[in-house]
Parts: sequence; structure tokens; C-alpha cells
Amino acid sequence: MKLKTALPYVLLLLPLTAFAAPGSQSGEIRFTGQIVDSGCEVGRVGALNTRESRQVEIKPGLKLDIGTYRNACSHETLPMNMTYVPLKTSTDKGIVVITYL
Repeated sequence: MKLKTALPYVLLLLPLTAFAAPGSQSGEIRFTGQIVDSGCEVGRVGALNTRESRQVEIKPGLKLDIGTYRNACSHETLPMNMTYVPLKTSTDKGIVVITYL
């Protein structure tokens, strides 16, 4: 009697499990959508080949140029965080880590 009651529910849920499976095949991940704003070009002061840029000081004495021509950085706020991590082997060298929000 319980089998007769459970069978319609199983038949109803079985097709739904096929649609809930991930869409990746053979190790591929696919995304759909569109890129709204292109990424921001970042470089040393004077290194960018763009007419429109702004300078950001990460730490005293360390400034970067950020290209702002028709990209995500052309607005008032920057869509990223930048941090400076000094190298343990040097007193004046380090790594700038840029994380987009």
C-alpha cells in the first residue's frame, strides 16, 4: 500500500532531478550573460597608455595609475580593493594584491 502511495511522488520528482544536475560536461564550466563593464587597467605611475587615468596611493610613497576610460573604474568609487604586502626578503619591494568586489 505504501508503494502505491510513494510511486506517483517518485515519478514526479525523477524528471526534476535531471534538470537539477550541474551543467558541466567533461570538466567544463559554462557561464551565460554579458560583461557590463570591462576591467580596469592598473600599472605604475606613467606606465599606462591611456589618456584618462587616476592615481591611487596604496601606502605612503606607493602610487598606482588606474585607467578609467570606458571601464568599471570610470565611476566615483573603485570596484576593487588594493593592498600592499611587503616581501620578507626586501625592505623596498612587495606585492600589490588587487581584489575586485
